[in-house]
Formats: sequence, structure tokens, C-alpha cells
Amino acid sequence: MAAILAAAMLLAGIAGLVTRSPRGRPWLTVLFGINAGYGEVSPDTLRTVQPVDVLLLVLAGVTYSGFWPGPGASHLGWMVLAIAQPVLGIAILLVTRLWGRSGLMGGALVLSFLMLIDDTWTAAGWLGVTASVLLLVGDFATTGGPRRRPLAWVLAAGYAALTLWFGWIGGILLT
Repeated sequence: MAAILAAAMLLAGIAGLVTRSPRGRPWLTVLFGINAGYGEVSPDTLRTVQPVDVLLLVLAGVTYSGFWPGPGASHLGWMVLAIAQPVLGIAILLVTRLWGRSGLMGGALVLSFLMLIDDTWTAAGWLGVTASVLLLVGDFATTGGPRRRPLAWVLAAGYAALTLWFGWIGGILLT
């Protein structure tokens, strides 16, 4: 259920961007808004801890732990790393008020690679790798300077892929 809730929160974030409501908007939509020059999105928004960001990290950690001991039980250390990234991301975010959010994508990347290595859910693994890489590039490349529309499209594609991935992962875990 955590994965389904994460996907729903990501969809709600898109609605917040469309309606220009700053409440309930995950940092990934803020990054998109900065790069697309969309509305009144300010880079300073990233320096505040939004409850939606913390909740997304919690839901990601719970989702990843749902795969314990993981695709391929011989990869327990990697599963610990996948689960730990969003959990540690919360602590880092609360302390720095800026960093730590990318633990969501880092954990998704590790879990997706495990899906590929174990050859269990290969298509879901590729979708997770794609989403994570696109969003990590967008996250790290956003400087808050002049808008960069190509980067906005990278973020939009990664955001859509991550939303689909969480929905797919929810389906896997519920069956």
C-alpha cells in the first residue's frame, strides 16, 4: 500500500503544480517548475522541509522494505542499502533543510538493479533505473539559475516514470 500511496502523492503533486498551489508539492515538481520557468516557483522553496517530502521518503523506505530479503536473497547488503537511503535521507533533510531527498531515487536505483540482476521483474527494473537516473540528473543539475527547459523535460519524464514505477511496484507487492 505504501507504493500505491507514493504514486498517489506524486500524482497529487502534479495537480498542485497545475493549480499553482505550493501546498503538497513534492520537491521534484519544484525542480521542474524552476527549470521550466513555470509560475512563481522559487529555488528557495527547496530550502524548506515540506511534510510531503518527508512522507514520500517514509513511503519509499516502507515500499523498499516490502521486498525484504530482496530480489535474490544473496543480496541482503544491497537491500539494506536500498532501504537505508530514504530513511537516512529523512534525517539528512531535517538537519540540512536541503539535502537528503535524493535518497528516494538512490534506493529505487539499487532495488531496480537488484530486479535486473535477479531477472525477476526485468521490465519494472528498467523502468526504475530509468526514472532514478533521470531524476538524479535533474536533481543534481538544477542550480536555480536561468531556466533550462531541456532539464525540465528530463525531470518530467523521470517523474512520470517514477509514478508509474511506484504503481507497478505496488501491484507486485500486493500480489
